[in-house]
Amino acid sequence: MVDRLQRKFMIITSTTLFFVLFIFIITVNLINIINVNTKSNTLLELITEYDGNLPKGFRGVNPSNPYDFNGFYKNDFNGIVPHNTYFSAKIFNDGRIFVNIKNTDSIDLLDVKSLAEDVINLNKYKGYKGIYKFQVLDAYEYKLVSFLDLSSDISKLIDFGIISVFVVILFVCIFGIILNFVSKYAIKPFVDNMEKQKIFITNAGHEIKTPLAIILANTEVMEMFNGENEWTKSTINQVKRLDGLVKRLLSLSKMDENNFHINRKEVQFGKIVLEIINDFEVFSNSKNLRIVTNVNEGLIFNCSEEDIRDLVSILMDNAIKYSDEFGEIEVFLNYKSGKIEFCVSNTFNNNVNGNMNYLFDRFYRMDNSRSRETGGYGLGLSIADSIVRNHKGKINAFSKDGKINFKILFNK
Repeated sequence: MVDRLQRKFMIITSTTLFFVLFIFIITVNLINIINVNTKSNTLLELITEYDGNLPKGFRGVNPSNPYDFNGFYKNDFNGIVPHNTYFSAKIFNDGRIFVNIKNTDSIDLLDVKSLAEDVINLNKYKGYKGIYKFQVLDAYEYKLVSFLDLSSDISKLIDFGIISVFVVILFVCIFGIILNFVSKYAIKPFVDNMEKQKIFITNAGHEIKTPLAIILANTEVMEMFNGENEWTKSTINQVKRLDGLVKRLLSLSKMDENNFHINRKEVQFGKIVLEIINDFEVFSNSKNLRIVTNVNEGLIFNCSEEDIRDLVSILMDNAIKYSDEFGEIEVFLNYKSGKIEFCVSNTFNNNVNGNMNYLFDRFYRMDNSRSRETGGYGLGLSIADSIVRNHKGKINAFSKDGKINFKILFNK
């Protein structure tokens, strides 16, 4: 239980930190992309305005006012954003093409002509063509297509994105290692409280068992001398009910201990299931229930036989108690996808569909009035959950199509 609580604390804390950092790096990367886009738009506006060239003496975009075309700087100083390589093509109406590649050495004349013709055919005035961003000026006698090489910007954005993701993952891993040690102190108050509860339950359970045994013995003696009556019967029933509650509380407390040891041996799981189903036959017949079985009788499982018998009994008892009269119970046990799958389902007049794992909470009662009638105290399914977890298995409860299903998976 302590390990489970510590693991939950670490997972929740680490996941929260990861998402916070993930949102942060997404925001930073988006800001970088927006800045690159703003700068490239400004440069293309200038190149187009100055007939395929940047103004003479241009040093970079004014970061404080990127759309101030007349406010370009003639002197270098801190804060100026360096511009990219660029080229342009002027396509006249008579078919002539003039290409300007004096500001780049990464592309030749023929490639520029081909790019310009492709862009004209796109019928767009702005956009992207591979690593190039373009802008088209439609003049009276010609069309000017200006290109900006964004390869360096794209490379920087990708590098920054990869590095930022790597840093976040590294940071979360380091944080997880540190948290592994710190979390023990963080959950210590909860652990101490749980230990005190266990001690109280154990001590109280043993203290209660003695007077219960005396009350039961005295009542039986009274019946021997005075005969059975409604008061003695009621007393015995209530004593047995309280004794059952104490036993289950002690069982849960024992299972929650970190040093709880399971005496495993190979048992015939299939035969145990069929035996217990047969034991519950009278109980199920009293409610006119139909039990459908699909059980691999020869299935062997390395487990605690006592615990597995308790598990099957709890699920069968629960299914019969909460089935509607003339309902149906299905029991499945077999190998499936490399695991042992054990399922118990029963019909139930409930319109709720979906996950019902809250049924494993201690003292939870799905129907209080029915629990009082059948003598339940909301601990059976919690014990079943503990048994499955102690056997390194998984148990889930869900409702679908008017049935409550309990599905258990064990490793072979």
